[in-house]
Formats: sequence, structure tokens, C-alpha cells
Amino acid sequence: MSDGSASSREPTSTREAIMHATYDALHKHGYAGLSISRIAEEGDFSKSTFYHHFDDKDDILLSFADFIIVQFERGFELESTGGPVEDLYVFLNFALGTHPLAADRPDSVERMGVWIELRSQSIHDPAFAEKFTETADKYIDHLTGILAEGIEQGVFNDVDARKMATFLLTIVDGAILEVTTRTDDLRPLVWEKMDEYIRDNLIRGDVDIDESVLTDDFELADDAE
Repeated sequence: MSDGSASSREPTSTREAIMHATYDALHKHGYAGLSISRIAEEGDFSKSTFYHHFDDKDDILLSFADFIIVQFERGFELESTGGPVEDLYVFLNFALGTHPLAADRPDSVERMGVWIELRSQSIHDPAFAEKFTETADKYIDHLTGILAEGIEQGVFNDVDARKMATFLLTIVDGAILEVTTRTDDLRPLVWEKMDEYIRDNLIRGDVDIDESVLTDDFELADDAE
């Protein structure tokens, strides 16, 4: 899962510029065709600059996974309201790439494809498996915090917050895999059913929801292509 864009803003350091170049090289060449030379070429810097910050290709790719999470958190923090219901919807739509800040950029699915390709290396490489377990747990921790706050405030039912977070994010991961490996986009259907599930099973029935807040921000999920 990833909606943090590695190229959504200007880099503020050489290390961050390398992260942006890594994204561009991964998108163009895939993992199999990726090399330090190609990353350096994308960033227009020397290989010695690369080696000043990273040991090898896998070192940068493992760091890239961390970088994506930081990008995601930055975007989420900008849109967070502090209200558990609204923040739940913001978080899930960021993760699905259907939030306006993500979906308005034409490379939304491209960026998720880069994430999926990188994550697939976990099948054969224990270092990648460990890293992506760690990154997945960070997303789960973040969503668990939102759910726990909602339970404490009495707007969510008294569920196991971590199990619920794991369940919802597993659905998101499945939708991302589908949208990056099919010719169509099933996210509108997935979001419709997730929304129904959240309203029926998570949000307390006696809680008044400001529908305008949710609808105005997330109506574009129905228009995702």
C-alpha cells in the first residue's frame, strides 16, 4: 500500500533526490532492470554521490520503502481533522489512492505499481520480507490509533481496533494489487462495500455523521477509472 508520491514535491536534500530518482528508475525499468547507474542517471548525479549515502541497490530500495511511508504520513497529516470518522475515511482513501490529493495526480496507479513490484521481492528475499512486514505494521499501527480514538470517544463500536485495522488494510492491499495488475479499476466497487461495512459494523448507530464532510471529500472515489 502506498500513496506517498516520491515525486510529488521538490526534494530538500541529496538523499531525498536519490529517493525521487529511485522512483523514476523503478517506474521506467522495473526491479529487474534497475541499477545504480540508472538511478544516478535519473537524478543527474554521480555514482560516488550515491555511494556516499547508500551501500548498494538493495540498501536504497529498503530505504525507499521507509521514504514512501514518510510521504504518506505527510499527506495524511495535512488532511487530518482530528475527528475519528473523518480521519478513518481520509486514511483509507489515501491508502487506496482515491483521495483528491492522490487521485488528481495522473500517476496514482503508477506509483502503487512501483510499490507492488518492490514488495513482490519479499517472496524471495528475507530482507525485503522483513522490511515490508515492518512497513505494513506501521500502517496498521496508524489506523489502529484512529480506531482506538474513535472507540474512546464513543463514535465507534467497541471492536478490537488492531484486528479491525488489519482487516481493512488487507482489503486495501487487495484492491491495490487488482488495480495495478488489471486493465480496469475495481476501487469504486471496493470503496462502496467498505463504506457499507464501516457504517454497518464500525460506526455506532446512534452517532450522527456529517454526510457533507464525507461526501464532499470522497465522492471522486465513485468516479475513479
